[in-house]
Amino acid sequence: MSDDEDYMSDKFVLETEKQTTTSLFFKKSQQREVELLKRKAAAEERMREKNKSAKVMEQEKREEGLSSAISSDNKGFEMLIKMGYKPGQGIGKTESGRAEPIPVDVKANRLGLGKSDKRKPPKIINPTAKLDTLKTEDFRNRISIKKAEQLTVTDLLKSQKVCEQLDVKENLQEPKEIWFWPEIENENGSTDEDEEKEELQQELLSTNEKLEILTKYLRDNYFYCIWCCAAYGSNEDLKDNCPGNTRSDH
Repeated sequence: MSDDEDYMSDKFVLETEKQTTTSLFFKKSQQREVELLKRKAAAEERMREKNKSAKVMEQEKREEGLSSAISSDNKGFEMLIKMGYKPGQGIGKTESGRAEPIPVDVKANRLGLGKSDKRKPPKIINPTAKLDTLKTEDFRNRISIKKAEQLTVTDLLKSQKVCEQLDVKENLQEPKEIWFWPEIENENGSTDEDEEKEELQQELLSTNEKLEILTKYLRDNYFYCIWCCAAYGSNEDLKDNCPGNTRSDH
């Protein structure tokens, strides 16, 4: 090749390809290594195929058969062709029949042929069922709280009556606290405690708190329990024989 020839010409490229040294190709040892890797990969693939379970192989073959169209070698297809059938059209004189073969319905259960699965259908969950349950629970809780409040009011009134009786026996002219005794109505309908109503309102004691304070007063001073309906001989007798100082203890 002369110096005047263009180095970008086809002749220059062809000459360069001929002069390529063999050092760019794999050595024999590298070629053997590549061949061994290929054989190993092929052997592993064969082992995987061999170790497949019969169920997996059956499923793969079924999917392969269902995904491929019927060939002209099929006897049924050959008979249809002889009778004038053309692929893609419907069967019958008017070509209004089925154009595709009947799909295969794979039987997955172990029931006999024609036996239907009579298992119960899945239960339909009502989305509002949980809300209804919450409403019911809320109603029950409100009823329970209301009943407990009524019992507390009853116990407080009973404690006030007992306290008044025991205080009177001890010649007390008035209760230690205004609300320790039950309210007494006068003939005009007003109570003896009208003038002290503001003081009672400022106390801000709940019914539970009043009952707890009055219960302690009766137990400490008279060893009396309204739920046992009994007065004990001493504080030790009260502690030993009375279940406790609340309704729930009894």
